[in-house]
Amino acid sequence: MEDLNWFEIIAGSLGGVALLMYGIRIMGDGLEAAAGDAMRRILAALTRNAWIGCLVGTVVTGIVQSSSAITVMTVGFVNARLMTFRQALGVIYGANIGTTVTGQIMAFSITKAALPAIALGFALSFFGKRKVVKEIGQGILGFGILFLGLTLLKDSVVTLKGSEMMVQIFQQFSHNLVLAVIAGTIVTICIQSSSASLGIAMALAASNLISLEAAIALMLGDNIGTCITAQLASLGTHTTARRTAWAHTIHNIVGVVLALVLLKFFLPFVLSLSPSAEGLEVGSQAYQAALQRQVANSHTLFNVLSAVLFLLFNNHFATFLERLIPEQRRDVAAAIHLDARLLDTPLAAASAILQELGRMARVCRGLVGRCTEALLDPDSWDLAELRAEDAAVDQLQESITSYVVELTERDLPDSVSAQIPALLHAANDLERVGDHCKNLLEFAEQRKDEDLVWTEPAEVTVREMAGLVDEMLALTIAAFDGEDGDIAEQILALEVQVDTRTEEGRLEHMERARKGECLMLPGVLMLDTLSNYEKIGDHVRNIGRAMRAGLIEVGADLQSVDRDVDGMEDEPQVAVGSDE
Repeated sequence: MEDLNWFEIIAGSLGGVALLMYGIRIMGDGLEAAAGDAMRRILAALTRNAWIGCLVGTVVTGIVQSSSAITVMTVGFVNARLMTFRQALGVIYGANIGTTVTGQIMAFSITKAALPAIALGFALSFFGKRKVVKEIGQGILGFGILFLGLTLLKDSVVTLKGSEMMVQIFQQFSHNLVLAVIAGTIVTICIQSSSASLGIAMALAASNLISLEAAIALMLGDNIGTCITAQLASLGTHTTARRTAWAHTIHNIVGVVLALVLLKFFLPFVLSLSPSAEGLEVGSQAYQAALQRQVANSHTLFNVLSAVLFLLFNNHFATFLERLIPEQRRDVAAAIHLDARLLDTPLAAASAILQELGRMARVCRGLVGRCTEALLDPDSWDLAELRAEDAAVDQLQESITSYVVELTERDLPDSVSAQIPALLHAANDLERVGDHCKNLLEFAEQRKDEDLVWTEPAEVTVREMAGLVDEMLALTIAAFDGEDGDIAEQILALEVQVDTRTEEGRLEHMERARKGECLMLPGVLMLDTLSNYEKIGDHVRNIGRAMRAGLIEVGADLQSVDRDVDGMEDEPQVAVGSDE
């Protein structure tokens, strides 16, 4: 056994892995940037069922070369209600398939193209005039660095065969596949790249340091290790997003267990679809190419078969996860659609803002209804609880405003930037609705403390005003939810009715006062009440005008597919036109 230069081996191995990881990273970043916002729009819009979602996830991940990026993006879409949980499952399966493209690329013996690719990629990214040319150049540069790192790694690994100790260590992996799975998991968690881990497994197999079975076990561990990214991305998200992250983890773990149990069937299947290494000289270029292709094919076949299996039982899997991670009641003041991961996808972020505005409008509608009932029957309501609801509206406005401000710091398309003022004004108008509800609560408290009695016609007028405002808010919610129709014009027409009914209510009160049918103080309170309903109508009208000017169109193709609302928003609203 010859003496080994361990410094060169360690430096070459670590440097090769570093270049491999860096090449994969910048190749993925460049291709993702070149794909542009269209890639994210496709991911959110073309996932109507799990099978289509799997296909879309495969294609998109194949383009950006990062299952972790697509998984994190999917968690963000689910968290923002731009994608349902069951749709997301298909994307998760597809992302696992799409990431195998990197392994297939690495299996090609085209290491001689590494340096030319680096030169070409650098030239395009450094001297390119157009942004897309620079991004494509970055992708080519990453491609070249990837193969340069793989070459260094393989050269360093080959020399390890001169160490009896290292050969014995690797033989242990070949005889203990569970240990190999654990090693693959740990390595992937540490370096945060399943493709880089796969490259290591391919290099070890090609150098005949580990068996094909051990290389497959390392590959299986890679699939488990990559789940950590989705788990980290799900921290602080709502229940459905956490279910998505756990779906990714459980899917990969179950697939790995099945592959190990059925390895004696899986391995011949891989070999039947891969070039044979039998009869080839060990260590020759043809031998290495055959082993690399076998490992790459095992990676692809495992993920395809695993995806098909879970797609067949997708509904049962989803039901299991829904029971495993039950829905938890959310604080109404917490913004549930605004996800920081979407800020780099302006159309998706804008759509999430619309969804949160719709949710804020629901909270306002419920608050208006309950404040009206408290105003008409103050002894039956906990006014302090209703004031807490108004505080929730204020907090939502602050959350939306902060999110919009963060969005403006990104490179926005014209369709989004043009509507930024309208988004801010809509949040402010809804917050002002809450302020007028606070005034109604003060009137209710005054009626209760001073025992102020309204006439029956006055109460009918209040209910009619509340009914008109309720209808305006209902239309506003429908528009934010993406419903079609001439909703903006309907909102503006109702606001005219609110103004008309306010004036009629004042005249009717003055007539009752002239006849001595009502007392002065309750009458003044009733007029102030009508004025506040009128102002609520004015603020909702402002939102209607913004909708007519194109507010709803921004990010419209990424509208939420989930119409669930919080428990606070599900209570009955004021009956429109009630004469009680």
